[in-house]
Amino acid sequence: MSRSKAAPEDPILGPLQDLRRAVDALRPHLDTADQKADLFLIEDAIARLSQPLPEMSGGLGEFDPSRLGHLLDLTGPDLAVELLARLTEDLLATQDALESGAANADWKRLREGSHVLISLAGSVGALSLQAMSETLNAIAHRQDGDALDAVMPPLRGELAALIRLVRATRPPNGTAR
Repeated sequence: MSRSKAAPEDPILGPLQDLRRAVDALRPHLDTADQKADLFLIEDAIARLSQPLPEMSGGLGEFDPSRLGHLLDLTGPDLAVELLARLTEDLLATQDALESGAANADWKRLREGSHVLISLAGSVGALSLQAMSETLNAIAHRQDGDALDAVMPPLRGELAALIRLVRATRPPNGTAR
């Protein structure tokens, strides 16, 4: 029997099925409202764990390579090396600032970092990252923790993808980095 080239089954699905069966077996033995409420929380957690993870590092959603190309053309081959190095440094520093700001609910740091990222992402053509950065900036102004939790995973993924792209970019005319 030949196996198809379909994606492998998620390794957590089997254990989650086992957990569902255990919950079903436990249910008839629970008497109090507190016990039943706790069981509901377990079922809710199982349901959340069964959902696919949000895309965190797959790549840039909307990207216009002509913008980065235009910047490289403007600087020329000799200065393009410096541009790419500075861009990488700025993106890494912004990534650190946003991670620290998100971890500590440091709204000022999030406002500052998102403001920088709006400019960086827009100038190189990372349009969806630019839009997420604008959203993050508004979230930081509102100090909305729930919205912050929702926007950070996809923003992290796109920012990491942009950093990889910039690092992999070679200056025009084959100049070595």
